[in-house]
Amino acid sequence: MRVIGIDPGLAKTGFAVVEPLEKGGRVCHCGNINTNPGHSLEERLSTIYHELSGVLQRWSPDLMVLEDVFVVKHFPMAAMQLGEVRGVIRLTAKNMGVSISEIKPTEVKSALTGSGRASKEQIKRAVRRILNIEDAIKSDHVSDAMALALMGLTRSGLFRW
Repeated sequence: MRVIGIDPGLAKTGFAVVEPLEKGGRVCHCGNINTNPGHSLEERLSTIYHELSGVLQRWSPDLMVLEDVFVVKHFPMAAMQLGEVRGVIRLTAKNMGVSISEIKPTEVKSALTGSGRASKEQIKRAVRRILNIEDAIKSDHVSDAMALALMGLTRSGLFRW
């Protein structure tokens, strides 16, 4: 079984495909889908759709774990854009036959670190430890996606740390 974690964003959508091993887990592929801020919203959403479709086609995950909405009241436009990105991600998963699960960021943080208010650095350290990754994880979006994928494997009963 493979799980893809998705940290949605218009500028950068982080993703990580993770599979369980007999002892631990392995990151098959990870990265960011970057969009050009100089392009129209439609072009940027199209980029996310096409690049994510390619990842799903290549790795055939059984489950997509999408970070649940995190909205700051003072930035309603950002919330609307995030909703559009999430819609494109959901459409991509549906078109590729991948089931979707959602997890709140505080739940992921709590499960990995013991605190629902853990910092990005604490998440990175936990993910590196759990997946036995030696190199630094440079992108917060990628480490968040790895954490989401780990939660998907754990909820499926295929991974324990």
